[in-house]
Formats: sequence, structure tokens, C-alpha cells
Amino acid sequence: MSLRDIAAEADVHLSLIRRYIGTRDELVLAVFDDLSERLAAEVLARPLEMQGFDTDTVMGQWVRVASALVIGGRAVFSTDGFNPVLAMAETLSEGYGLDPLAARLRAAQITAAALGWRLFEDYLVTAGELDSVPMEMLRDELVRSARRLGATPWPSPPDPPAEPG
Repeated sequence: MSLRDIAAEADVHLSLIRRYIGTRDELVLAVFDDLSERLAAEVLARPLEMQGFDTDTVMGQWVRVASALVIGGRAVFSTDGFNPVLAMAETLSEGYGLDPLAARLRAAQITAAALGWRLFEDYLVTAGELDSVPMEMLRDELVRSARRLGATPWPSPPDPPAEPG
């Protein structure tokens, strides 16, 4: 989508976008920064809760913009320094008593799982032959799994022994 198309869709004059934001790439980064800040605020306001799966949620929008940046070969990082991963790390540190490094690692791992599920949900449900399980139940399980991971200290405890076989 061109900057002209974006301006038309937003019912804003193209010259205003160019004057106050800049190029199409700068606009995408500004949107990503805004979504990152909003998502981080939601994580801090509702620690340890699900942030939404649908595309109309802040999390859904953030995932789509982050994915577009990655696919386009761009660095995915908020330029204002406030990001959802660090916000989640803060909630993990406070909620589960993790040290700062462990909290950042677990927050990154939880974010990776959340991004992957949101991007590939249809594929994962089909490939895992999970069509008979209600979607809400699958999503709730992802959240519970994230909470367990968030409460796990780092380094991780040893792996359970393998079944004799």
C-alpha cells in the first residue's frame, strides 16, 4: 500500500503525513511505536492477563505491524525505548519474583510463543488436528502455559527423566 493509498484510506491529506511524519516507512515505524506503547501500557495495567487474539485488539494490530516489519527486513524495535517485552518482564519480576535477567528472558520467550500462535493459529490448529477443541480453550491454554513459563526461574530446572522404553 502506498503512502497515497494510506492517506486516502485515513481521509488525511498526503502532504500532512509527509510534513509531520515523513515517508511511508517512517509512518509504519510511528504506528509501530504507538502500538508498542499502547500494548506495553495494557500489559502493565493488566499484568499476567491475556492481551487478545483478534486483529482489532492492540496485540493483534501490534503482531501484524511487527510481522510486516520483519518480513520487510526491518528491525522490529520501538524507537521510543518503551516496549511490551520489557513491560511484561516487569510484571513477571513483580508477580513471580524473578530476577531482572530471568524476567526479560521469560518475557521474550512468552512473546515469541504469543506471536507464533497469533500468526499461525489456523495452521497450528489444522496441523495439530485440534479442530474439535474450542478456540477459546486453546487460547486459554496458551495463556496458562505462558504463566507457567513466566513463573519458571532461569536457568530452567533439569528436564524430567525420559520414559523407559
